Amino acid sequence: RMENPALLPERTPSPIHNELFVLRRHGINFTAKNGNNNKFEGKGYLYLSTLRIVFVNERRGAFQGFDLPLATMTRESFNQPIFGANNMTGVSPALEGSSCQGDIKWCLSFKEGGVGTFLPVFFRLLAEMRSLMAQPPAQSLAQQPQRLPVPQSAAMSIVQAAYIDPNDPTRLYVSQSQ
Repeated sequence: RMENPALLPERTPSPIHNELFVLRRHGINFTAKNGNNNKFEGKGYLYLSTLRIVFVNERRGAFQGFDLPLATMTRESFNQPIFGANNMTGVSPALEGSSCQGDIKWCLSFKEGGVGTFLPVFFRLLAEMRSLMAQPPAQSLAQQPQRLPVPQSAAMSIVQAAYIDPNDPTRLYVSQSQ
């Protein structure tokens, strides 16, 4: 299910097995629209993990958040409009069990600060995921490719090598609590 992913009591995403969250970013406006005209909008936090981007809406209500699996993401593009906030757009197919149908067109707008830390980490994790997806799948993983995470060692080396942009409010997670 993509819409309203499981959240912990402190309103952070509930990790999936072997998932590692590598960063959090505030000041995000999120919009998504799918084939059956469901529209999702919110303002809140973006979490990036070894499996997905999770948007968490800061307002409590019917729309709590949204999952964007790295494994199924396509047509992602970083945009710098003359007027308005920098944003990233893309398309993700609806996952089984979701109320969404068809392709979901989404937009993450960065309303507060720069993106010099976020973008390189995101695009390196996405490249790692695509490299994993290009390998022949193990039989047990063929059913749910979006559940195969980028190895934690690769994710940590990406985070540890990240350039820290003083204008980017991204918060990196440099170790995993046990």
